[in-house]
Amino acid sequence: ARTRSSTHTARMSAAAAWSAPITTPRVVRVTTATARSSSSSSSSSGKQATSSSEPKKLKLGRRVLGGNGLASVAGLAAGLQLMTPQLADARNQRSYADMMKARAEAEKRRDEMEMESNPGVLVTLPSGIQYRQLDEGRAESKEAVKGDTLYVLYTIYRLAPGAYFKYSSGGTPIFLWSRGYGNEGQDDVGSTYRFVLGEPGALPRAVVPAVLGMREGGKRRVLVPPEVGWVDGNVRPRPATFGGGRRLENHREEPLIMEVDLVRVRKPSEASSAGDLEEDLKGNFLFKMPAPPSPFKNLLGEVPDALTPEAAAAAVAIDV
Repeated sequence: ARTRSSTHTARMSAAAAWSAPITTPRVVRVTTATARSSSSSSSSSGKQATSSSEPKKLKLGRRVLGGNGLASVAGLAAGLQLMTPQLADARNQRSYADMMKARAEAEKRRDEMEMESNPGVLVTLPSGIQYRQLDEGRAESKEAVKGDTLYVLYTIYRLAPGAYFKYSSGGTPIFLWSRGYGNEGQDDVGSTYRFVLGEPGALPRAVVPAVLGMREGGKRRVLVPPEVGWVDGNVRPRPATFGGGRRLENHREEPLIMEVDLVRVRKPSEASSAGDLEEDLKGNFLFKMPAPPSPFKNLLGEVPDALTPEAAAAAVAIDV
């Protein structure tokens, strides 16, 4: 009987729980007035507690905007609405004028830098070859034409990667070799390179038309494309040092620059002077004139194989 009563009680409790009405949670809508009243009440009730628990950023926002910040935000919105389109357009126009002024100043500075790095006037021939006239030379001097013998100093450069298409507006030259300036420890200051203008192989093909018309004392910087430059070993001038030769072999398929300084022009009708003949004979000769037999050999107990009459007479005079 006790077991039946406990079972009956458990069934009645489960039925009561099943039949109880379902209650939904209450949604509380917090309006601006409610938040304002709650904030005012909380501030009046415990100002010290609020200041201690309020974050620092929220405190700073209250100080800047004043109070809860609603009035300040409303005033800022009203001020933005008062701005007219005319004032906005005027401000935009001033900004555009400033930008155009800054652009003009930048372009002027760029032109000045180009002139500093690439002096002279850029000349483009009908064939497309370009050169810069660095010095026009002496007005009363002779002008170089085909068939003349020219005496020049020169320097060969290569351009930095990517500078070939920027040659008209600048390009960084890198030294390869030279003649007549004493570079790389060479004793060649003032030593000129002599050639006949128009002679095959005397100059790269790109340099020949750029040199035509130069006057003595003139200087030109010629851009040499690889197709009309040092295409093989027969094209002169060639480097005099091992390092210069290696640099030419490594970069001869790149655009190069030849800077030519014209020292002298000799016309075909002019006779060669002693200095010209001496210049023509300059070279690194490995053979030297042997010394004459010494007349002192017989004094040292050495008998020469054969003596010239002059040597024999000198030897006799010394013995006496």
